[in-house]
Amino acid sequence: MMISPNYYVERLKDATYGELIAERDDLIRSIQEFEKLEKAGDRSGKEWSIQPSPEVRYQMHLKYLSQLCDFMKEKYNSDYVWGDRKLTDDV
Repeated sequence: MMISPNYYVERLKDATYGELIAERDDLIRSIQEFEKLEKAGDRSGKEWSIQPSPEVRYQMHLKYLSQLCDFMKEKYNSDYVWGDRKLTDDV
């Protein structure tokens, strides 16, 4: 079972912006890996026997990414545009 996109982002509300960037990058890697295998027609991996299926995980990762990007936009705006933080603070 996968968690809702709202809960996914709720779990990250106290993360640093650097941690959010890493989470976003992990989602993108997962999405790209599925797309690479799907374009090649490769459904030979053992993950195809696991529920939820890779197709469902792919769709959920897209939803998570969407929610995460919205959250990152808000956090960046409040902390870095209107706040006194700089991205170099999180490195």
